Amino acid sequence: MDTTSDKNQKIKESLKKTKEKRKNQVVKVYQLKISYSNLNKEQKQWLERVFLEAKWLYNYCIADIPNRLNSKTEKLKQVEIITPQGIETREMTCLSSQMKQ
Repeated sequence: MDTTSDKNQKIKESLKKTKEKRKNQVVKVYQLKISYSNLNKEQKQWLERVFLEAKWLYNYCIADIPNRLNSKTEKLKQVEIITPQGIETREMTCLSSQMKQ
């Protein structure tokens, strides 16, 4: 019994420390320009795919915000998209979990 309460206490302390640490952190946003002409064919295809998958994920989330915008969103491997032929399920291969956050 004591071990679980000790463990819970350690978790609480750790969360407090993390909260304090994050109060001092500053959010930074970087904007980059990519020289498309200097990329090889594989890099261009990957970059285009990342933007496409980001668009799919964004549209998937805003289609049903209350039910889809949660912590499970970053773990998605497939999304449903609307095409002229109907609804299709597409695989997301390029977007990492960090990008999805």
